[in-house]
Order: sequence, then structure tokens, then C-alpha cells
Amino acid sequence: MNPIYKDLQKIIKGSVDTTEAVRANYRFDASIYELTPQAIVHPHNGRDVEKIVRFVAKNKSDYPSLAITPRSAGTDMSGAAIGSSLVLDMTTNFSKIHKLNGSLLALQPGVFVRDIDSLLAQHQLMLGCAPASRAICTIGGMVGNNAGGEQSLRYGNTDRWVRVLDVVLSDGNTYRFQPLNRRELNQKLKLDNFEGDLYRQVYKLIDDNYDTIKNARPKVNKNSMGYNIWDVWDKQTGIFDMTKLLTGSQGTLGIITDMIFETVPKPQHTGLLLAYLTSPKQLDEIIPTVMKHRPATFEGFDDITFNLGVKYFSGFRKQLGTRELLKQQARLLKSVAKFKGHLPNIVLMIEMEGDSEAEVYHKIAKLADDLKKYKLRLDIESDEEGSAPFWQIRRASLSLLRNKVKDKYASPFIDDMTVQPRYLPEFLPQVRRIIRKHKLPATLAGHFGDGNFHIIPLMDIDNPKEQAKLEPVMRELIPIVLKYKGTMAGEHNDGMIRGPWLPAVFGDEMYAIFKQVKTIFDPQNIFNPHKKTDASWDYSMEHIRQGSDQALIK
Repeated sequence: MNPIYKDLQKIIKGSVDTTEAVRANYRFDASIYELTPQAIVHPHNGRDVEKIVRFVAKNKSDYPSLAITPRSAGTDMSGAAIGSSLVLDMTTNFSKIHKLNGSLLALQPGVFVRDIDSLLAQHQLMLGCAPASRAICTIGGMVGNNAGGEQSLRYGNTDRWVRVLDVVLSDGNTYRFQPLNRRELNQKLKLDNFEGDLYRQVYKLIDDNYDTIKNARPKVNKNSMGYNIWDVWDKQTGIFDMTKLLTGSQGTLGIITDMIFETVPKPQHTGLLLAYLTSPKQLDEIIPTVMKHRPATFEGFDDITFNLGVKYFSGFRKQLGTRELLKQQARLLKSVAKFKGHLPNIVLMIEMEGDSEAEVYHKIAKLADDLKKYKLRLDIESDEEGSAPFWQIRRASLSLLRNKVKDKYASPFIDDMTVQPRYLPEFLPQVRRIIRKHKLPATLAGHFGDGNFHIIPLMDIDNPKEQAKLEPVMRELIPIVLKYKGTMAGEHNDGMIRGPWLPAVFGDEMYAIFKQVKTIFDPQNIFNPHKKTDASWDYSMEHIRQGSDQALIK
């Protein structure tokens, strides 16, 4: 063991593991990259995290590569959950749900969302922003990425629901962040310490560039690119909220140890309208038609994903209940698969909510009547048992591709583009032309109501000729996204894949502001380097995965 890690082990209660096999298990997340860490650290508590940060800050000048990457479940698709120095596994000892007080949930970042779901269901509550990976991701990852999901059409991304964050900052101390009124902000600005300096610098940065920052916000329903600085200070209300800045920061500004999260009521009744499209060209007209009916959720996936879901449906048995119920649902899927002799090209899932079953059915019936002109097959699933198999396929879309498609690797790099839905009739054909031009077979799933598409190319990612497609595709897509005032990341954030493109998306002036945020919080660059504002395309390309059969997510 390198002496520096022995020294670290001496000062913390948690463990420091430098064995080759364990380190290899942490070199992947769900992105196209790999980085092998020097050590895996399992901090015992918040005091341990403080000691680790101080240790790294103290030794940074002697060991310039020393840095900290916080990690929970490793489901990040942008490369933000991997690092070449210290990886802090927050699932080992930071997995406590403290309490549920009304709609407010106090918990730690390593808690898995599936455990939150089961607890909240007992109280008729839910997370309004949980992503499709909710069965395998953690709440800390959601906050780190400013995640969104199938309910984002109504509830937005994670930043709307974070109320309190306890964060260890670069001085090695823990600070509590929550919304402040003018009086409370003034008190922070007067502090003669690290916290006061932080507030003064962030306040001045926003005040000096207020209009520039506000105007830079992408004109979309959801965004996770850059630092969410445009929502920190509202001059009209006087509210100053640094949780907005920390949410979506991907562990580059500090390490979250505790949080308070607001939950939302579960709907009384829901119903699902399934629409089966024979061609993706129909989306251009159908999406605006559906949006006129104000659905609660509007999701979808393509034929490749659907085929894998039907073929490997038995793998969902744990999530879907009894063997008999599984058989019934499998028969339903097979009947859909035989529609007109082939799989539907796109399956749309449009969910309505209401206070009664009659209200829900009325909404669905009106929508179904409006969609009849497109000559689609439509199915209504009025209960959870009927709709469950479709939700499972949608939520497992990436893992199905990763685990079942053997000759290609599902490579997320253009996987999160978002524009206002009204632009889709013009936007989608232009995106499809670029994908065809570069001969990228790709799957499509996502949040159609948000205009947020997960387009996942299936690539031989080890092949240099395939890798050479990444940069030109990004360069051609960014102007199209900007033309429609969108973002390259609605919910998957920057990391190593989109960090290098922040100047192209936001411009040099706004990029300089983002970099100043990083410097204010982390002057030594000890938190999660090579992500977001200090990401470089050359560095990222040097760390493309080797061996596309590897799909490990911890």
C-alpha cells in the first residue's frame, strides 16, 4: 500500500481498500468511460468525511493527483462516479433514513431509491423526480445529477425538492445549506470565516452577472448542464438558496452527508393509454396532440427495447409479483408484439391522473378519440397490474441493452438532449439525419412530454473508427439543440462526456462563471476532477472503456 493511504487509514474509523480486485470493481459506472482508483474508502460517518477532506487538502501539494470522487450506486451515465484517486463509497455507512415528518424525509445519500419508494408508499407519498433507474440508484446520485424521471413532466427535476443539504466543503468542515431570506442572508454575509467568504463570493458573482446568468438558463422543462447558479438568488422574493447550486454539482463542490427531501402525494387514481406506432415519423405530429391533453406522464421506448423486454420478461419476476400474474402480463406483451405481424416501432405510455376512476377514464377516452386519426392500436390499462410490464421495460431500457445485446455496447453520449416539445416536429428529423449520416444504429426511449430523449447508439466502442464518430456527432448536434433553446442534458448531467462541451453550449462568458463557482468552492480541485468545468475531451477520450462486454454497476 502506498504510504499516503496507510496514513489515511490511521486517522479514520472507516476502511481504506487498495487491493487490485476491489479497485477494479469501481473502475466503471454506467458511462462509456473507465478510471481505476488508487483506493476505495468507506467513511464511517460525517466526521470521517471531514478528516478525509482535510487529509487530501493537506497533502495535495505533495501528491497533485490526490482527489476525492464520491460514489453511491455507480449508475451515472456521464462518467462522474469514477475517479483515479480516492473513491468514497457512500452506500456502506451512509444509508440511513432518519425520519419522515409529514412530507419531509431526512436521510443520507447512500439510501437506495427502492427503499424510499417502499417507505413512502405506506404513507401515500412518492418521490416526484425519481429516474427510470430507481430500482438500482440512490438518492445521493439523484441529488448529484439533478436527476429527473417519468414524473418530471409534472414535478420537474430533483432541485425542486431538495430542502436541506449538509455538505463537507474544501476546508474540511460540514455546513448546512437551505433557503435563506434577506435577513438570514445578511447574517451569513457578515460572518468572518470560511462560510462567510463563500457566501460573499457567490453573492458577488451572481450580483455582478445577474442578467447574464438568468438569460443563460436553457428554455426547457429540465436541465442538468453546468452549475444551477441561475436559481440561487431571486431578487424579487429575496430568497438565496445554495442547495440549487449544490444539486447537480456531481460531487465537484463538496461531499453531501445528509439531506432533507420533500416528497409529494401519490395520485388517487391513474390510468395508462398505450399507443403503438409503426414509424417514428409519426412522433412529430402525435407528441403535440398528446400534450394538448396535459398528461401526468408521457414516456416511450422503441422496438429494440420492447423486443428485449418481451424476450427476457421473466427476469422481471421479482418486481412484478406472482408467477400467475407474470404469465398474464407476458401474454399481453406477446399479443402486442404480434400486432400487424411485427413489433411496434415505438410504444408510447401516456398516463392520466384523477380523483376518481371515472375522471381518469374520461381523460383517457378523450385522448384516445383524438389519436384515432393516426390509425394506431391503442390499449387502455386501468390498473397497476396491467401497466406494470410496460413500466418495467421502460425503466430497465438501458440495462436490457447492456446485458442482452452482446455484439454492441450501449454507448450513452447523445442520450439526454432536451427541447421544448413544440419544437419536436422540426427537431427530431434533424437529429435522425445526423444519426443516419454517421451510421449509428441507436435505440430511443425517454420522456416524450418533456422533449427529453435518451438516444443510445449501439457501438463497438473499442473500435477507433467508432470512437472517431463521437466528436463530429456532438459538434453537429449542439447547434441544433441551441437553435431550439435546449440543452444537451436534461437529467444525466455533464461529467466527462458533456463537461468539455460547456463552452460550446453556454458560451465563454457563462463558462467562465461556472469555472469561478468551482474555484470558489474548491480552489485546490480536490473534489471529483476531470468532470464538469475542468473536463477535457482529450482526457475523456483517453479513458474510453476497454472491453465493451463490461457492464458492471455497483
